[in-house]
Amino acid sequence: MKRLLFGMALIVLLAVGLAACTMPETVVVEREPDCGDTERYIVSAPLVHPYITAWQGGAEAAAEELGVEIVFLAPAEYSPEKQLDMTESALSLPCIAGLSVMTGVPDIMEGILAQAKERGLGTTQNASCSEAVNADVCMATDFYTAGATVAERLVELMGGEGNVVVAFGEPGNVVDKDRQAGLEDYFAEHAPDIKVIGVLIDCDNPEGTVRCAEEALVTYPEMDAYYSLGNLNSVGATVAFPDAGRDDVIVTGVDDAPEIVEGIRNGTVSFTYVQQPYGQGYLAVYIPWMIKHQGVQATSQYLDTRITLVDQSNIDSYQDTMKQNFLEIKEIVETEVMQ
Repeated sequence: MKRLLFGMALIVLLAVGLAACTMPETVVVEREPDCGDTERYIVSAPLVHPYITAWQGGAEAAAEELGVEIVFLAPAEYSPEKQLDMTESALSLPCIAGLSVMTGVPDIMEGILAQAKERGLGTTQNASCSEAVNADVCMATDFYTAGATVAERLVELMGGEGNVVVAFGEPGNVVDKDRQAGLEDYFAEHAPDIKVIGVLIDCDNPEGTVRCAEEALVTYPEMDAYYSLGNLNSVGATVAFPDAGRDDVIVTGVDDAPEIVEGIRNGTVSFTYVQQPYGQGYLAVYIPWMIKHQGVQATSQYLDTRITLVDQSNIDSYQDTMKQNFLEIKEIVETEVMQ
């Protein structure tokens, strides 16, 4: 009987002891993917657009040259919010080595760029950047100076007086605001008799460019010049103005959409300035690649990728100038910007 009681007591003690002990939790260790030679660089834009297509082409050329992959992201229609969502999702893909974004609303991308840098990824930002730049390099046209350059040419063509209508892009676009500010400040200082009499909104798309041109004809018949702030903004004017018998209006462009190039050739567009979309796209992959493989860091956060003025005098040779500008900018990146 004593043995039985002792045995039962021992069983109870063992049970209590086991109950007091907790089994160790299962720890799941997430392993980094075995990427081998695979590297992916995200290039993200806020819409599908002719300028973005050229930018994507530059990124693809760099990827092929460097033996890496790109993940190109762009919503079908302009939406910085969708761009942000797509970019955040893409960062969860395996083997991401860099991130570059193009945006006209810089503040919205600050958080995602900061996350990428915390992960040790090289980053660039294209088009516009806030004062507190989170990307390693912000590269773009100097939009304010570009606006002033257009204003200087308009002063010559208009004889220092007259009325200008501005064809703006998406509402709130920081890039267009800078271009317009450069234009108006130059007029105020150098040609106060030239006035901006109207600003039309949402002109940088196939429907908007026609609507804006037609609205300008009806609302501002006293206009002497039509100033485009974006790639497609003045395309509609190349048809609407001649059809209305307004060959007297000076039409300016931005970049080299086929309609703008043809307009310069036939005289419906006075001049345009062409940016560096291919070069910007190339550097959007090349700079993060340099950070990863060469261990370099940016000595300057801002890179002006230049513009080329185009009119009838250089319509057949401006692309050679653009290529030369790109080669010079690439050399500056390699020898000065990234050290």
